[in-house]
Amino acid sequence: MSYIIILIVSAIAQLFLPWWVIAPIAFLVGMMKSKSSSGSFFAGAGAIATLWIAYALYLNMSSDGLMLDRVGGLFLESMKFLKNIPYTLSFFVIMALIGGLVGGFSALAGYQFKQLTK
Repeated sequence: MSYIIILIVSAIAQLFLPWWVIAPIAFLVGMMKSKSSSGSFFAGAGAIATLWIAYALYLNMSSDGLMLDRVGGLFLESMKFLKNIPYTLSFFVIMALIGGLVGGFSALAGYQFKQLTK
């Protein structure tokens, strides 16, 4: 249930607010709905990673791959160890990692805050 709430609320909020709004949303949902620390982390990480990958796919399809070529090229220039991985895969892996870690740790922090205040 936490996964779906984080996914939907973050998707709506990111239409109007900056990217970092995912952190307070995941924190609040982790604080109110999560039942375990691992469950809160994986719900937050999975929801935000799914959201960001879906949005990146949408942007890539709407720009005929132009965005992916440019942003993927920027990532690959700064990260030499990704040279043998195609732009598409490296771009989506990096997007999922960044979003997943922010969402996961925010939801985990919310759950830990709830445990602290009990």
